[in-house]
Amino acid sequence: MIPRWTKRILSGLAAIIVIALAGVGYRVLSIKAKLVDVSGHRLYLNCTGEGSPTVILDAGMGGSSRSWSRIQPEIAKFTRVCSYDRANTGESDSVAKPRTIEQIVDDLHNLLTNAKVPAPCVLVGHSFGGMNVRMYAAKYPADAAGMVLVDSSLEDLFARWDAFVDAESMKRKRARMVDNPEGVDWEATCAKVRAANWHSDIPLIVLTQGRDEDWSKIAPEDVETVKKMGQVFRELQADLTRRSSNSKQIIAERSGHNIHDDQPELVIDAIRQVVEAVRQKASLNASQ
Repeated sequence: MIPRWTKRILSGLAAIIVIALAGVGYRVLSIKAKLVDVSGHRLYLNCTGEGSPTVILDAGMGGSSRSWSRIQPEIAKFTRVCSYDRANTGESDSVAKPRTIEQIVDDLHNLLTNAKVPAPCVLVGHSFGGMNVRMYAAKYPADAAGMVLVDSSLEDLFARWDAFVDAESMKRKRARMVDNPEGVDWEATCAKVRAANWHSDIPLIVLTQGRDEDWSKIAPEDVETVKKMGQVFRELQADLTRRSSNSKQIIAERSGHNIHDDQPELVIDAIRQVVEAVRQKASLNASQ
């Protein structure tokens, strides 16, 4: 057991360090990480920073809140931002499989409600997280003030690729998606997102990778097929910009699928743009 006088000294040293950091221009942010009950199981939630609107970060398949380690601290400098772990990932509880996207979306809604995170929010989704936030906005439109899609997964991609990619290669790719660590029913998820067909007028930025290397893993040594795969992917990414009347697309020229790792500054700036657009709209509405 640490003596009481030792605890006082350590506490005092911590306070001195905080003051010193503040004095040289560092902004000290409180980290409020916790497990929140969402109807029978718990999800890990990490919120930092202050301000409105709150930004919600949704990771890719099998990812967690740690995926945003290069993004969240920077967002917290200009608004409140929360990352979380879906069930069966990170620090959150394990639940029965398979999982549906409706369960995932309802989990997020219950998480934000029970943790008293004020709506509406700016939703940011990478890869599979991009499908989640689109589905969330379709089901809870009043809670979505803006959106950033970071190389979002595409519900029609595999169906389009089937037309020209070797059947055995596509079978292996689909098998990897079906056997995902979260237990998500991939085919059913694509069908649900397709049927929801989310459209809106909220500020939307679509970030798209600028490299085709990812596709070469599916069609190795087949340059023409890889080019076609990249072309279809970019067409579907461009189509995402048509999901909102207030949108734009940014190509991350030096990035593969993980834009938040390869070019984090693009993700941070895109989120900042959407946050500012939401604030301007709120200010205009308040003045009318």
